[in-house]
Amino acid sequence: MNDLVRRFALTALPAVLAACYTRADIDRPPPPAPLYFQALPYPSYDSDEGLALHALVGWRRPANRRPPPVSLAFGFDGRLATSGTRGLLFTYDAAGIWKNWRLLAIAGAERLNRAPFYGTGNDATINDSLPTTFYRYQLLRTTLLATVHRRVVGHVRALGGVQWRHYRAQPLADSTLFGDAVQAGQIDTAAKSNVELRAGLMFDTRDQEASPTRGVFLETMVARTVSGYDYTRYLIGARAFAHFGSLEQWVVGLRQTTELATGTVPLPIAYERLTTWYPEDGFGGPTSLRLFPTGRFLSPNRWVYSADLRYKALDAPFPTTPVRLWLLGFVDAGRVWNAGESPSIADLHWSTGVGGRLQFSKSAIFGLDVGRNDEGFGFAFGTAFAF
Repeated sequence: MNDLVRRFALTALPAVLAACYTRADIDRPPPPAPLYFQALPYPSYDSDEGLALHALVGWRRPANRRPPPVSLAFGFDGRLATSGTRGLLFTYDAAGIWKNWRLLAIAGAERLNRAPFYGTGNDATINDSLPTTFYRYQLLRTTLLATVHRRVVGHVRALGGVQWRHYRAQPLADSTLFGDAVQAGQIDTAAKSNVELRAGLMFDTRDQEASPTRGVFLETMVARTVSGYDYTRYLIGARAFAHFGSLEQWVVGLRQTTELATGTVPLPIAYERLTTWYPEDGFGGPTSLRLFPTGRFLSPNRWVYSADLRYKALDAPFPTTPVRLWLLGFVDAGRVWNAGESPSIADLHWSTGVGGRLQFSKSAIFGLDVGRNDEGFGFAFGTAFAF
């Protein structure tokens, strides 16, 4: 009997060990995909900067099948324009490396040689007989930004972040509206550093982030200065997407975003939009009031409502690198107000038009919008959907 047991053990043990090893190998998560190098140069044009050349150079892993769109990306984003604007930013976007965590880190410096200034408030007007540079100034800006998202439960994420920026705003050589405001003592051009601490909550059920077709995205955030200036900014936003049609080619998108502030918000910071992920500039432009010049309206308080009807004309269904052609019609409406004023739905600024987007990965999108706003006809290039 003992001999039989011994023989069985000698025969069965290797098989049991092999089965355990195989099972463990199956349960082990697959190794991460290797990084690949990416170099993407592309041109852009607008009335502020003239012709600009952009270059994205870095490394990334293939996109995830579900949000977030990339699992790891880091590299440099350079810009050089005929206006003299130039900048270089380093970005580390670790969106899917650690379970339930997302990290964004940005460091860089920019010289915006044609930063827009049309005056402050909702009624700032443009005299078309004046040269373009009349409404411009130079803004030097150095940035360090870190933002962390943590999934709390289900589709709810918490946000924590800090932004340090050093600003120096100064008039251009010729006579400008900005220069007149400086001479009148309305704008302080002294160089200054500012630190914001940020905290917020998000609820996100979108199927994708760059080109969602269903789901909702709710966000709220507060940003409080701890060094430099003295103000607090607040963000409340909601987006909803629904698709219909036999092939789910039609998508309706709705957006509402409100930004409020208390305290004294200086001009360079009023130019920045408060966001829960990548930084954005200007109220007016491709991600706020479309077909307006970027930064057309300046104030610490603003809100915008938007509606899109998007049609997916082409969809090459590669899981991680889709190629799509989108056509869209849109309507935007919004306004700004200064401290001491009451918010109102009177005197809205609006834009409406049509456009197209060529999407060739989870997050790379280029396109053009044309149409009309309450100041005339316009067109604009975009590197993303407005929302």
